[in-house]
Amino acid sequence: MQMLRVGYAHPLEDLRDEMDRLWTTLTAAPPLHGWTRQTTSEPFPAVNIFETDEAILIEAELPGLEPADLELTAIDDELTLAGRRADPIEHAHAAEAAGATAEPHKLTWHRRERGTGAFERRLSLPTAVNPEGVVARLNSGVLTVTCPKAAACRPHKVTVSAS
Repeated sequence: MQMLRVGYAHPLEDLRDEMDRLWTTLTAAPPLHGWTRQTTSEPFPAVNIFETDEAILIEAELPGLEPADLELTAIDDELTLAGRRADPIEHAHAAEAAGATAEPHKLTWHRRERGTGAFERRLSLPTAVNPEGVVARLNSGVLTVTCPKAAACRPHKVTVSAS
């Protein structure tokens, strides 16, 4: 005669439940650092892309970065924006090495929402651009990139003649 235990779960079910709880905890936690996993659906950096007859313009929000922290690459109809934001702990180590009184090992984080580390964003542009003519300017944390359209993609005025 087969015996049934009432109120007891099978040991493998207990293990599965524990693994489910662990996985839920790990995937719900915010990232410890960097932009490797987004907690929101918004990619970094936030951009605006618009165009005129002559060029495509891109604005990207990059607070706290310097021009030396950025690298732009333009090919055909794609612009790649890459860079690196230093970690405050790295700044503290650099300050300590320079003789400042910062003590990085005594940092206590209360909230950490700003990403650090390397990032890369590939932007598809509406038309091909002339990569040699691309100009980028960083002012007050806003990067403005002007990409002149390739000659074949610019509108041409056609003259209509009477027959």
